[in-house]
Amino acid sequence: MALPKYPYPIVGGLEKQAHELAETLVRQGHEVHVLTSLFDTSQKPRETIDGVTVYRLKWYDNPLIRYILMITGLARRLCLLRRKIDIVHIHQFTLFGVYLQVLSKMLGLPVITKLPNIGKAGIPGIKKRPLGKLQIRILKWADGIVAMNKYSIDELANINYPVRKTLKITNGIALGESEAKILHPAEKDDIVRVIFVGRLVEQKGLTTLLKAWKEMPEIIRSKTVLDLFGDGPMQKELQKSVSDAGLDQSVSFNGYSGDIPGELVRSHIFVLPSYIEGNSNAILEAMLAGLPIVATNVGGASIQVGGAGTPFLFEPGDYQALSDILHQLINDEELRRQTGEAMRKRVLSEFDIQKIAQTYEQAYQLILSGRRNELGHINKDLFHK
Repeated sequence: MALPKYPYPIVGGLEKQAHELAETLVRQGHEVHVLTSLFDTSQKPRETIDGVTVYRLKWYDNPLIRYILMITGLARRLCLLRRKIDIVHIHQFTLFGVYLQVLSKMLGLPVITKLPNIGKAGIPGIKKRPLGKLQIRILKWADGIVAMNKYSIDELANINYPVRKTLKITNGIALGESEAKILHPAEKDDIVRVIFVGRLVEQKGLTTLLKAWKEMPEIIRSKTVLDLFGDGPMQKELQKSVSDAGLDQSVSFNGYSGDIPGELVRSHIFVLPSYIEGNSNAILEAMLAGLPIVATNVGGASIQVGGAGTPFLFEPGDYQALSDILHQLINDEELRRQTGEAMRKRVLSEFDIQKIAQTYEQAYQLILSGRRNELGHINKDLFHK
C-alpha cells in the first residue's frame, strides 16, 4: 500500500481508512507493507503498527529536492520489496502515487489505485496540475481504479477509463464489539449537543455552519451547544466569527480529541457541512454512535446514510436549509432517536470494514488472475441503491 502520509499520528479520514483496511487485511492472513513519508519527528523510518510494516521515506522541505529524492527512495524500496509484493494499492493519486504507479509498471507489478475524492480533489483537479494530462495518462495505466461514489464513476467516464475495470466500493469502519452494544446518546440532558468532527479548513464548510447557527432563534441556541472537534488553519478566523456574532455561549472549540467515539456517544446530532467530501469516516463513526446525520449531499454521503438519512442532507453552502434541519432535529427528540437508530442499523449491516476488506480481496484476486476486466461486476449496483 502507498500514500503520502500514513498513521501514526492520524492525519485525516483518508489516512485512517488506509490503516483500518491494512490492519484488517493483516488479521485476515495477508502480509501488508506500506510505503509513505517520514512527516513527523515522532516517527521511525521503519516500524510495525498493528501488524502492518511501514517504511517511511525522508521528507524534505524543498519541493524540488523532495520530489527528486522521493522517486529515488521509492524506487530503491520497491526493488528491495519486489519479491514480497503481489499487488500495489495506491490510496491517493498525488505525485507520490504518480511516481509509484510508474515504478510499479516498470517492475511489472499490478496496480490498483483509489480515487478518494472528487472535483478539485479528484480527476478535474489532477487535470489542472502541472503536467496534468500526463498524470491522467499514467492514472489510466492502473489495472483497476477504485471509485467511492457515483461522481467518481462520472469523472472516470470523462477520461474514457473503462467501467469494467472500475471497483465500486465505500469506506468501512471497524465495529469491534459494538454489535453487541446498544448506544444511546444522553437524551435526558437539558442541553442538546450538536457535534462536528474534522479539520478546520475551508473545504469542511464551517463558515456555512456558523451562518446556519446564527440563523436559529436564540431560544433554540440557549438549549443547545455546537461542539467543534478538530484543529486547522481556520481556527482563529472561525473563533473571531463566533465572537463577532455573539455566539460564544453556544459554540465550543474543543481542538483535537483522542476519544471521538466517546464524544459522539455523548452527543445528539452530527453535522458535516463540507463543500467537498469523498466517503466520510466521520459520518460512519457518528452513525455507529447512533446519531442522526446532517450533511451536505456530496460525494458518498447519500450512499452512507441511505433513505432514512436523505431528508437531512442539504446542498453545499445552503445555510438556511442547514439551519432549518438543525432546528427540526433539536426540537424533536423522537425524530432524533428514530433516525439515529436507523443510522446505526445501516452502518452495522453495510459498512463493516471486514466486509470491505473481503471485497478488496476479491478485487486483488481478479487482477492477479488476469481478470481485471471483471472488477466492474463487483458491487455493480452499489451507487444505485
